[in-house]
Amino acid sequence: MTTNAFNHNIPEKTFAKLNSEGEYTRIAVSPGIINKHYTPAQFQKIAEVVGEGGAIKYSASYSILLSVPTVDLIRVKQELEQAGIYIAQQGMIVAMKACDFCDGDKMEAAAITEELFRQFEGMRVPSRLRMNMNGCASACYNAMYDDIGLVYQKESFDVYLGAVPMGKNAQAGELFAKRVPVQHIENLLQEIIMFYKEYARHEEPFHKFYKRTKTANYWQKLIN
Repeated sequence: MTTNAFNHNIPEKTFAKLNSEGEYTRIAVSPGIINKHYTPAQFQKIAEVVGEGGAIKYSASYSILLSVPTVDLIRVKQELEQAGIYIAQQGMIVAMKACDFCDGDKMEAAAITEELFRQFEGMRVPSRLRMNMNGCASACYNAMYDDIGLVYQKESFDVYLGAVPMGKNAQAGELFAKRVPVQHIENLLQEIIMFYKEYARHEEPFHKFYKRTKTANYWQKLIN
């Protein structure tokens, strides 16, 4: 049956349409960085805070986008957080993503994922930088298609850098370092982000920065 699949191809409410009639803010929400399962109560809360006047849209980044009146933003955030819903930070920051760790069946990398989140999420950078953690070699959440991709394997990580996520030149990132021990991954990431902050041009996306500078001496010293 294709009736419902193609019945409404053009949405009645979009973020742009809503803002043409008033001031709205869009926020990205999810059950958490690893957890991908909403509870029925959380869905009810999302519907409640958005109401008839807002809009709900799913995205390709493991989150749901909510368009709500800007005047209600503080109250909406408080109610969502009280329901156990994570609200992603916006802007030119390090933004962390992760797979679902096989719905919790492969949690070996959970502890280091939480530690990296505490250290890097929200850090200011020249342009929004997406760090994607995948908890096994299957990498089914496409870590190598984000700015920094981390693929966990037996107490170590393969690190991919510089993916172009979209457009006619889209491509996976390059394997930058293989089998980096868990105890060394935080320091390596700190160095990578420090290079980006120090040597990037104004608002230069990470993939452009890496392509422009990857033959520089500081990269070579990092992996030697």
